[in-house]
Amino acid sequence: MNCKHYCFLFFFILQLISQSTYCQKYDYNWLGGHRATGMNTGVIMEFDPSSISYDTFELKMYVEQSNFAISDQEGNLQFYTNGNVVASWDHSIMEGGKGFNEGSFYDDFDYWLGDTINNYPYYLYQFMVIPDGIDEHVFYLIHAYMRSEWDANMAYNDKMQISKIDMSVNGGKGKVIYKNKYFVEEVFSRAFTLIEHGNGRDWWVVMRKHSGLEYRSILLSRDSVVEVVNSIISGLSNSGFSFDDSLYSSISLLAVSPAGNKLIDNYGWNNIKLMDFDRCSGVVSLVDTFQIGDTRAVKYEIGGDSTVYIRPYDFFSFSPTGRFLYGVGYGDFSQWDLEATDVTNSRVKLSGPSIFLDIDQTPTTGFGGWKSFSLGPDGKIYNLFRHNHNVINYPDEKGLACDFCLASDNLPSCLDVPYYLYSGYYPNYRLGALTGSGCDTISTSISTPGVSRFELTVYPNPASGPVQVEITLPDYGRQDTELVIHDAMGREVHRHRYPPYAYLHTWDTSNVPNGTYILQLISDQQTVATSRVVVMRE
Repeated sequence: MNCKHYCFLFFFILQLISQSTYCQKYDYNWLGGHRATGMNTGVIMEFDPSSISYDTFELKMYVEQSNFAISDQEGNLQFYTNGNVVASWDHSIMEGGKGFNEGSFYDDFDYWLGDTINNYPYYLYQFMVIPDGIDEHVFYLIHAYMRSEWDANMAYNDKMQISKIDMSVNGGKGKVIYKNKYFVEEVFSRAFTLIEHGNGRDWWVVMRKHSGLEYRSILLSRDSVVEVVNSIISGLSNSGFSFDDSLYSSISLLAVSPAGNKLIDNYGWNNIKLMDFDRCSGVVSLVDTFQIGDTRAVKYEIGGDSTVYIRPYDFFSFSPTGRFLYGVGYGDFSQWDLEATDVTNSRVKLSGPSIFLDIDQTPTTGFGGWKSFSLGPDGKIYNLFRHNHNVINYPDEKGLACDFCLASDNLPSCLDVPYYLYSGYYPNYRLGALTGSGCDTISTSISTPGVSRFELTVYPNPASGPVQVEITLPDYGRQDTELVIHDAMGREVHRHRYPPYAYLHTWDTSNVPNGTYILQLISDQQTVATSRVVVMRE
């Protein structure tokens, strides 16, 4: 084989590596829908050329706030699940797609609606899906074995489970190869999260003890446990905790920064902990604690002379850069600046009290705006629960400049659709490897080649309306990536800075005349990719 053939083979292999490494569109499709009397409609929310599109279908499982849709590297829907049932991309129940979590408090065995269509959904965000890392057709469902005790330890896990799904069989419709395999058998609180290891391929399962002062990081290489790391948070105590303090320390979700290096967790009723996470070692360490609001500050009348005091914030999300923290509760949406000297007093109230929208998009009694956030592929933060579609458009901007959209102020919703939609609890699939770090030497993992690749894709092309501008980066954590668009005369008509870990942006061409437009992707003040689009309207 001559040099020409060797060079061709080298660049062909390089292209394959680049595609498998950087096209990480696993969170491209989100699952929504409603199963109730007379209603059986599912919705796939897709981040596609028209910004976001919605595909409705006949739903064959119960979908509520607990759901997860997984796509392949290129963004093609593979399967979705409510934690107890798995359906393939054609909306049929996958082979082996029943029988998860058997014996758990929230399984759907022997439930009074226990058929496939009416099955009981698994508990709030107690499962996530990760890719195999080597075989592109294989995925793993990581799910807790939920128990429930109505004391200060309320909902807890006493096992962690892994189930394997192979999409290469059954004509691409997939099969559950095995399910409910235990890899932890010890009591933990309900929260866990998944963070990609610094080698860019394996995954940490991060769990918390009920005390909120002990954490365990379990390293999965494919479906095998290769390392267990325990971390104790020193300098804090829960000896004086009330029932409510213990309750909120044990049932809250863990919020992870998009870079995977920071964690937010409750510390009693009124405080939260900001912690560092080392993606190489799995160690959790305390940075600081701060208050999230006045103790028992939110009070609601529930009839007669009775009142109920509500904890101000229950769910949190980091901005793409990790600087700002967002909280939502029954009372309002707020932002904190984690780089402020006084984080507690940096709080900016964005909206509230939140209003819950009923099925016909009319305000109703009850508590609203209290479900989790998700960072979308476009860098926006979505707070979606049923017909309540709230959006933070520029989450890395300080205060009201973040452009928070509250559904009840923008009927029918901030997404302008009437569908039941939900924020999925996605890990960050685009973290990539920490090149040059000690993570590269982990013998149990296959290191990711350091491929430098920038790409810029625009579609549809020609365009007559909104176009989607998709980018590919060797490092999605960059904070200096900008899209600049010029007309044929060289005049700038549009500029957009991509938030870290985002790869989608919609440009509305309705305000520019017909013609050819040049798109430049700029990183580190240099043009790294170019493309063009023709705007052609009748």
